[in-house]
Amino acid sequence: MNFWRQKVLDYFQAPFSQITLVSDPDQLLDDEMIISNLKEQGLEIIKFQDRASFRYEYESQYNISNRQINLIVVSRLDYLEDVPFDLWSRSQKVELRKSSLFSRLACNVVRELDTRTLDILSELSMGGNLTSERATIDFILRHVYGISYDTVFSFKDCLLLIMNWHQLQCEVPEVIKQYLIESLQHRIADIPIQEWLTSYHVFTHYLQQEWHRFVEDKFPESHFFWDSNVRSVLGLFFLEGILSPVSIEQDSFPKVFSWGVTHDSKLQRKETVKGLQQQLELLLSTTIDRRTWIQIARLSGKAKCISLELQSQGDDSCFSMAMEKEIELRFEQWLGDHYGALATLTDRNAPVMVHKTVEVLRLKEQEKIALIVCDGMSFVQWAQIEQVLANDFQAEVYGSYAWIPTLTTVSRQSIFSGEIPRFFYDSINTTAKEEKAWKSVWERNGVSSVNVSYERGLGQGDYGRSNIAALFKSKTKIAGLVVDTIDQLTHHTIQGQLGMYAAIDVWLKQGYLKSLLSDLLEAGYDVYLTSDHGNKESMGVGSTNDGTLPETRGERVRVYRDVVLRDQAAVQYSSRQWSGTGLPDDYHVLIAHSGEAFVREGEIVVSHGGASLEEVIVPFVHIQKR
Repeated sequence: MNFWRQKVLDYFQAPFSQITLVSDPDQLLDDEMIISNLKEQGLEIIKFQDRASFRYEYESQYNISNRQINLIVVSRLDYLEDVPFDLWSRSQKVELRKSSLFSRLACNVVRELDTRTLDILSELSMGGNLTSERATIDFILRHVYGISYDTVFSFKDCLLLIMNWHQLQCEVPEVIKQYLIESLQHRIADIPIQEWLTSYHVFTHYLQQEWHRFVEDKFPESHFFWDSNVRSVLGLFFLEGILSPVSIEQDSFPKVFSWGVTHDSKLQRKETVKGLQQQLELLLSTTIDRRTWIQIARLSGKAKCISLELQSQGDDSCFSMAMEKEIELRFEQWLGDHYGALATLTDRNAPVMVHKTVEVLRLKEQEKIALIVCDGMSFVQWAQIEQVLANDFQAEVYGSYAWIPTLTTVSRQSIFSGEIPRFFYDSINTTAKEEKAWKSVWERNGVSSVNVSYERGLGQGDYGRSNIAALFKSKTKIAGLVVDTIDQLTHHTIQGQLGMYAAIDVWLKQGYLKSLLSDLLEAGYDVYLTSDHGNKESMGVGSTNDGTLPETRGERVRVYRDVVLRDQAAVQYSSRQWSGTGLPDDYHVLIAHSGEAFVREGEIVVSHGGASLEEVIVPFVHIQKR
């Protein structure tokens, strides 16, 4: 436990007050390790965002006479006067500030730092006077980010710095970014430093064009790409799919650049999978948090997608089954410790959990927004889709956590309602109320339902612009669109994920998704693509026949209204009882182990409902024209 987290936890010591009001403008409690620790101590956490929604949640879930609850109410306000007086008058008060944790650094800078930066800061000794803004920024750039900006003397130095900058895993505050830009502009002229530092896509577009020129000029030895440090970072860009290899006819090329050219495409793909597995091994050797799991999901999804492509061409799978099993085992353990803490967390670029999608979109403050939910899309399918979109679109790829059980009626409904499943108890077995919920949540955020559209069942047959309500209803500002092709293919495949890969390949070649994205962007929408849950290839361990009638039957999940019936079923076949975080009180879940399904023994299916990495972590992608 990092010292800054421990200092936060020190504010919450037994015996606990029945209600603790927390002023947390710096969002120190938006951390799964802290939340998990508080929950282990029996504390419940609720966020105060507006009086109406808070009062509803508080009265329905926590203000119950026969329940002994120690409740933490978290507000992002600097002062707590806005909290209802009946709570304020009988509560303990706590004020959390980053500046009090790192008092030797400039307050305005520290307040903007994310938890990963705080983690690194916690391990550093700080000598000298660092309380000025300039001194604090200089210290963070050098010792946290590893950016020695005063050693930049040439174009090559600057290029390497910016390449490393875009590989940082921290969210960099604007004040630090501007300081670095100004410092570099004084040192290096005639380079678009501001554009390259602030726009990941502008910079990678330059690298891609420069790489094409480098290959076409036959790898001139005077080029800065030959620098070993530049080459090392550049290789990662190709490995992760940020840059695309260039096809060449001859096989006489410098082998140190094998990741950036395509001569033997099968060999190149196998080398890519090998490199991705090395990256995964590196990530698995670190302390894994919720953001690291998203990186793992993306890299493993890409590796599996390439393996499926090779299998479709008659080769064997080259993605390590042993690694996949290790990932799933580690992920299952992590979920047990931290999944319950995710529901209240917030990130800037993407929803931590899918029910926060509307909240994130609202903060984008765009005039027109389109959200496409590709029902059932995992990171494996996204890797396949990304290849097809790469020439025409640029994608900022993030990830979110789905609701478990990873069923459409649970997780997709939470996207369109903006609520955790407990709050749509009456419709948790149907998606019939999604349109009403989608319009209601936007009305609560100040957008009239007249300006909100919702349509489902898209992706089938030939694309027709006139069939998309968001494109012909001129008043629409917020569009929700469900493309359920992948989910449909999931439930009808008979050849596992290999069959899925082939079917999706045919669908993508028909151009429906590309046409839909192009038309939405042309109509002025800010476009986001996400999913409600992924899917998992699994082998049957025997269909359930326990004499009970579960509320919901799925190939990887069973839902019971009675916990006794669920527990009786659990002992009869390979399964796992799910704790029910965020679910209604009488919604008791039994999920199959990773790679297993409740179908005829030995049968191979692609399905969802469980808690595997491929089902739980889904893409959240900002799509723009290239």
